[in-house]
Amino acid sequence: MRILACLALALALAVPLRADEPPPTEHRTIRVKPTATLSVNHVPEGRSDLFQIDLPTGKPALLRVSEPGYVTQWRTITPSPSDSSTIEIALERAPIPVLFRGEVPAVVLCDGAERGTVPCHLFFNEPRAYRITFRAEGFLERTLRLDLSDGKPKVVDAALTSSTATLDLASEPAGATVLLDGVPQGQTPLTLRKIRPGKHEVTFSQSGYRTLTHALTLDAGQEATLSLPLERLPAGLTVTTLPIGARVYVDGVFRGESDLTLKDLPAGTHTIRVERYGYAQAERTVTVGAGESRAEEFRLSIIRGTLAVQTQPGAVEVWEGEERLLTTKPGKDGYTSQLATVQLPPGKHTLTLKAYGYADLTKTVDITAAQTLTLREKLTFKPNLTLTTKDGKTYSGVLVKYGGDGTVSLELKPGMTRTFTPAEAPTYDKGALQRALEAWGAQH
Repeated sequence: MRILACLALALALAVPLRADEPPPTEHRTIRVKPTATLSVNHVPEGRSDLFQIDLPTGKPALLRVSEPGYVTQWRTITPSPSDSSTIEIALERAPIPVLFRGEVPAVVLCDGAERGTVPCHLFFNEPRAYRITFRAEGFLERTLRLDLSDGKPKVVDAALTSSTATLDLASEPAGATVLLDGVPQGQTPLTLRKIRPGKHEVTFSQSGYRTLTHALTLDAGQEATLSLPLERLPAGLTVTTLPIGARVYVDGVFRGESDLTLKDLPAGTHTIRVERYGYAQAERTVTVGAGESRAEEFRLSIIRGTLAVQTQPGAVEVWEGEERLLTTKPGKDGYTSQLATVQLPPGKHTLTLKAYGYADLTKTVDITAAQTLTLREKLTFKPNLTLTTKDGKTYSGVLVKYGGDGTVSLELKPGMTRTFTPAEAPTYDKGALQRALEAWGAQH
């Protein structure tokens, strides 16, 4: 019977749990420092500094404790009824990585201690502020405050400012000789490096151009550009003509009458034209270099035609513009002039024929070289005064004489003159008389 009882007890102990009964667990306390995130078997349990969790009895459990800025801790525990102690997990701070980048291989000093050379990765154990200094030959020392109190990785740009300046030089045209503070440096285009900061003078010089000097101030690390257009030196040109007095044109622009000296002519090729009344126009192309003086002589050839003029009345002035060309003289009959001649350049000429007591007459003539053109013109008689005698008769004519006693002589028609005495009591417009006297005075 004792044997059967033992077998029954063994069988009872060997009976498995029912499927609806949970497996046995152990309650454990997990304390972490500092506050962190816990996961058990990859299942998040939240973020805290104290966790109360139930773990399956006898089964290994994988704990993961993580927090930004700290080294993640992994721990495997197997809960048992015999161990109910609190699990303590303390996280260690992770070194904070900082990338120092830059084009200059500067030495990196952290709180005065040398740590590396740019570019480099450095690790900092404490989340606090650090004094970082960059040093490199030829560059200004730079110090900055690096704040790592948040424990996050950083990237630091280790840009440095050169302790000297750079100057790019150009000129138009290129090829100018450059002097920096009086010392030759080369020809444009040119880049000058390692210039000490401060005030400087840059001089550009080139043959045929004015020398230019430019003052400037450069700061440490500055990259400056200076581009200047060079001014060509003017050329000199003296123009002489035989005969003198010709009008001189340079590139179509009137510059004066010969003999003429020009000192401000741009260097290069120019067209010189000279003109003189009664002479053939002359033209040539000349080339003068910058700073060069040149002389050109023109011997002008006479080229004229002849204008023969005969007029009625016999004394008529012939004008072209503001120049009086000739005055005809009365012929044998006193009314028709003799032929008068004048030499004129070939081409069209607009003439005005003027005579006292006659209306002006304008004519255009076309003169041909070495030929004679005859012009015969009759001017229209134009009375300039009208008077009335005491018997009521009216007379119109050209004033030819006025006496202080009131005597008036009028040319009533060409060649027919009548004198009016005070006895005839002539009356007239005083304004018209004054104008007639002025015209008569100007004529005589």
